[in-house]
Amino acid sequence: MEIQQPRGVGNSKVVKVQSEEAWELFTNQASNEGRPVVAHFGASWCVTSLSMNYKFEELAQTHPEVLFLYVDVDDVQSVSSKYGVKAMPTFFLIKNKEVVRKVVGANTDEMKKLVDASADPFETQIVVE
Repeated sequence: MEIQQPRGVGNSKVVKVQSEEAWELFTNQASNEGRPVVAHFGASWCVTSLSMNYKFEELAQTHPEVLFLYVDVDDVQSVSSKYGVKAMPTFFLIKNKEVVRKVVGANTDEMKKLVDASADPFETQIVVE
């Protein structure tokens, strides 16, 4: 059985994660393909999180080798808890199902650095809080 390529809504390259099962499916598939994941944890009521959507989408359009996921912390609480998300927005760079970088807050420059680091084969430091 072939797993279908995850797709965003409309022309979006950002995939909205609807459940813990979908999160597992997308991150497992990306890991199996050697593809990095950049995940945006936000909330529909969080203005700063919403303000990052355009830049996140722009980065997704220009980095097709990366899987961009959006997780609404209210809709998929189990994944948000697992990753210790306490503030929105929070961005993670995940390689082989391990978090290698984390950015908290609406900082477009740091988010871009996080995405740029996805191409670095040596970027494997594990983030520990």
